[in-house]
Amino acid sequence: MSPMAISWIAFACLFGVLFGMLLRRILPEHHLTADSKNVVKLGMDLIGTMSALVLALLIASAKTSYDTQTNEVTQMSGDIVQLDRVLAHCGPQGKET
Repeated sequence: MSPMAISWIAFACLFGVLFGMLLRRILPEHHLTADSKNVVKLGMDLIGTMSALVLALLIASAKTSYDTQTNEVTQMSGDIVQLDRVLAHCGPQGKET
């Protein structure tokens, strides 16, 4: 994601918070009861839990990708060492290669 897109997302989040603060002053009192606040808290808890789950899955995917690349490099280096030994057994023509 580009830095400009990230800055627009951050701006939208800040604007949303300011909009919420303004909306609280405009809303009638029956929208600001304890039940309404509990529903909002539950919604925020759900969003926080889902965000944590998505972040954990993203980290796990990145680690798996890193481990796969590390294993491929290790395997390739072992294959190169083995090829070098086979070519060394071929004599002088193998040493040049």
